[in-house]
Amino acid sequence: MPKFRLIAADLDGTLLDDTYRVMPELLAAVNAARARGTELAVATGRLYPSALPFARELNVTLPVIASNGAVVKDPVTGELISQVTLDRGLAIEALNITENGTAQRFINVQDSFYTDASEKAFRKYSEALKIDFIRKVPLQDAITTDPIMVVIRDCESEISRLTAILKEHFGDKVYMANSKPFFIDINNPAATKGAALKELCHRMGIVTEEVIAIGDGWNDREMFQTAGLGVAVSNAPDPLREHADYICEKPSFHGVIEVIRRFVLGD
Repeated sequence: MPKFRLIAADLDGTLLDDTYRVMPELLAAVNAARARGTELAVATGRLYPSALPFARELNVTLPVIASNGAVVKDPVTGELISQVTLDRGLAIEALNITENGTAQRFINVQDSFYTDASEKAFRKYSEALKIDFIRKVPLQDAITTDPIMVVIRDCESEISRLTAILKEHFGDKVYMANSKPFFIDINNPAATKGAALKELCHRMGIVTEEVIAIGDGWNDREMFQTAGLGVAVSNAPDPLREHADYICEKPSFHGVIEVIRRFVLGD
């Protein structure tokens, strides 16, 4: 039995290259790890429909952790294993606070993703996620029930400013993370990649010490804290690296390959 039986990895900036592709050399390394008894799980801030094609390309059969842990779904059967929604009132407050600025705001309600940004502004983001957005003005009207998550998108300086404002306003009422320097993800406090990873381990019958967690964003921090080995790829921001047990010499998928070779294959 290998020391590590599971690798839980982020998608963007970790498993994927800069053009959002699964590279053949990564898939080869993942398959080599599987041959040694170490499986791969996807843990991402992306919505489940956006993460699913990559999970399939990587031959992942374990439940996909999506929306920062708010949604966990079986990629083979489509079964919804768990879903943790954000209070509707808090979501509306987040939209009200960020109203009339330059930020693009997005909200995931059930299986739909809404925005009040113009199509020209959100087209590239929609293409990157491989999902269609529904334009709704005012955006608050899209929140007919408790949503899964709210996403705020802007330049790094504005995201930094809005992050401070939202943290002061909400405190611990919500979970907030800058999955990338130009994003703010807002979820229910119970929805984190770390919490979802614990449940996945329970489902698999393994202990968290047998897990390697790999990522590059602040929404990976709780996963680092949960796993036996928390790994930051080299493109992760310096403050996040302080929460990792191991820092890769290489970025993104190259770092994942590095970890597989060192900690699973023993190369």
